[in-house]
Amino acid sequence: MKYGRYGWPYLFLRVGLGLTFLFIGVDILRHPTVWIGYVPRETMLGLDSETMLRIGGFFDMIVGTLLIIKAWPRVAGALATLHLIGIFSLNGIDGVLARNIGLLGAAIAVLVWPNSYRRRRWWWSKRRRWRGTEDEV
Repeated sequence: MKYGRYGWPYLFLRVGLGLTFLFIGVDILRHPTVWIGYVPRETMLGLDSETMLRIGGFFDMIVGTLLIIKAWPRVAGALATLHLIGIFSLNGIDGVLARNIGLLGAAIAVLVWPNSYRRRRWWWSKRRRWRGTEDEV
């Protein structure tokens, strides 16, 4: 595992976000009575609150695992972003809004993180050479 200039911050961001999602998913499945108050009584698709809570717990665990092992990090970032936006739209302003805003910012950062800075630096060095030859001619 090789990390360049911005690799370590990306690693910490991705693993930290993944551990948060994984912990929340496990905690939802272990202690559903604590989390059931955050799920609206009337859910989409006609499912009851407990089923939606379990689905959400498994979803959080899957997203967290994908982020930790770096399997499809952009897809996991997109899923986390959409999940958190869905939580905002369903719950509105509640007691965990500050945590969710921080998680949303981290998920968006993982989603838009550049693939490789090495390619960018390579292109930049070629651009400088090309501009230098144009100026000399």
